[in-house]
Amino acid sequence: MQIVVLAGGLSPERDVSWVTGRAIKRSLEDLGHQVTLLDPGLDLPHQLWQQKQQGCEFVWIALHGGGGENGTVQAMLDWLELPYQGSGALASGLAMDKNLAKRLFRANGIPTPNSLAGSPTTLPPWQQVQDQLGSPVVVKPADCGSSVGISVVSSAADWGHALEQVAQVSSHVLVETYIPGQELTISILDGQLLPPIEILPQHGSFYDYQAKYEPGGSRHLIPPQVEKMLLHTCEQLALQSYEVLGCRGLARVDLRLHHDQAWILEVNTLPGMTPTSLCPDAAAALGWSFDQLVARILTASFPVPALPEQISTRSKSH
Repeated sequence: MQIVVLAGGLSPERDVSWVTGRAIKRSLEDLGHQVTLLDPGLDLPHQLWQQKQQGCEFVWIALHGGGGENGTVQAMLDWLELPYQGSGALASGLAMDKNLAKRLFRANGIPTPNSLAGSPTTLPPWQQVQDQLGSPVVVKPADCGSSVGISVVSSAADWGHALEQVAQVSSHVLVETYIPGQELTISILDGQLLPPIEILPQHGSFYDYQAKYEPGGSRHLIPPQVEKMLLHTCEQLALQSYEVLGCRGLARVDLRLHHDQAWILEVNTLPGMTPTSLCPDAAAALGWSFDQLVARILTASFPVPALPEQISTRSKSH
């Protein structure tokens, strides 16, 4: 199959995207596919149209953040009728807008930390934030991933610095109550739960950009040090979050566990596939190689056609 891998892009997560894209390209080639690595620019619709004219049959989105993860690229591919892996445009947009995703979680009874949203210039002073959310709080861009621009704030001085840091990458800010305790992540592939992972950052208590992508930045415990029934609850909340947003294919749900209470933080619809990433580790716990994981993601990207008898049954029911 002729496959185009989109990597790089215009978001602050460009460097991570390149690492993921190269890993995916190697794997797809090992699986026997013809692969083109494409760095999307402002003329992406034209680039994709050209690739389709040249025989492209599938697009693997290895972008992180920005238009690659917020549904923009997915909508382009839908319009061009080019299949791709992962969630569709609507689910991608919902998951990337962390404030909107949290509102959907709350509406469906899914526990998520209390939060405020706004711009770096419209959010209230630190004292009001502290009165409403407590201290410390997590300050992060509402529309970025990979822990870009994220910080933990516990003072007025830190508050101003955190807003300045977010403003460098986004005009949308999410502020939420900091939940101490264990950090877990659960990958889901086409509705199938992969083994949960407990994340232990090696430096500090927060899973920041360095902990995610630097070798040795964090330890991944499989299985987590969590009581069995509580872990089952975490898995069900993760699956519910995946379904509420309408995700498909591979996604990863991040959560915190404190005093036997699970809190959903966010859903990543294009999780990283680098050598230090979490999804490949979860797959390895099932005995899957990286290539096998890529092959399964690819298979999950194509809907199973209905059998003739199923079509016949549906026709009779209408």
